[in-house]
Amino acid sequence: MRLLLDQIDIDGIVQSVLQQLQRREDRPLISAINPASQPKLNNVAVIQSAVVTADLLVEKAGINKTVRISPKAIITPAARDYLREKNITVESFDSATTQNQSKNESKQNGWHGLVVSASETLNSCLQNLEKSSNGRWSQELSDSTSAAVKLARQEVARGNKRGYIIFTDKAATACCEVNRSEQVRGVVISRAADLPAIAEVNANVICLPASGLSFMEYRQIFHHLMTENTL
Repeated sequence: MRLLLDQIDIDGIVQSVLQQLQRREDRPLISAINPASQPKLNNVAVIQSAVVTADLLVEKAGINKTVRISPKAIITPAARDYLREKNITVESFDSATTQNQSKNESKQNGWHGLVVSASETLNSCLQNLEKSSNGRWSQELSDSTSAAVKLARQEVARGNKRGYIIFTDKAATACCEVNRSEQVRGVVISRAADLPAIAEVNANVICLPASGLSFMEYRQIFHHLMTENTL
């Protein structure tokens, strides 16, 4: 027995054990709890179910102190007890998003200007329009009449805006080109007397001359669009 012990390299075994312990100490500490199972704090938990139960609250709310549910959702008695016990505040996600939705709808229902060219008079009117439209009007420069027509046709088809107004010295050409699309109903408004045509065809693209109209004529056209709730 003593012979067998003498043949064993005791120092080698001890050194090997020490090295293994050292390697374990160098490793990062890993939690025994699965991170995916740990509740996350998102401030507000959104529950879209029509019926809110205590089990659903346990699953969805986690450690959050606010839950957002539909105003039409039914909260079971057990769920109400859980809310009181955990001191959880209930919000309606409709009331929290109504204001933002209204703003987005307002912008979506407005008109967007595509300015190919513009006289000084038109530029002045457009600046006043931006200030007075409360976000219902937006505009951008376009490289050419063809580019403006192409963009208007694409965006009208997607339903992103109530409609588009193309400002160009080739208003008749623009109107002819946009009307090649089935979704587009374009009209040329070269003077205030032409305004009834917008409602007549339910136009979603208006082609306006970039010059040649007076400040008051442009103002009258824009005022008509605003008062008729189309701008």
